[in-house]
Amino acid sequence: MSFELYNIPQGKIMIAFSDKNLSVGTLEINPKQEISKHNRPVLESLFQIKGQCVMKLVEDDGSIKEVILNEGDSLDIPLEKYHLHTNPFDEVSITFWKASGDITNIIESIRSSNDM
Repeated sequence: MSFELYNIPQGKIMIAFSDKNLSVGTLEINPKQEISKHNRPVLESLFQIKGQCVMKLVEDDGSIKEVILNEGDSLDIPLEKYHLHTNPFDEVSITFWKASGDITNIIESIRSSNDM
């Protein structure tokens, strides 16, 4: 099975599989970095593989709820819930992600922004 690996300023995104029903991969965030606020039109499930990360979930009233993911922890993020993936720690964070539904437009955006 082949996969796609994209370098981003904050680390790396690996896409293992993506179609209109399911997308899976990993997100590697370098120390002291964060992925800016975003949401997904589908359920996003996370599983922390290596290190730690802090998920910042934007609540309906605009407040931020922080959830620390340690190795082995998981978190489901509801569709359309704004959130940030952050790594305030001193080691690399690797998180497995699964999007249950169609995010092909987001995947294409990642691909096109990494075309050289």
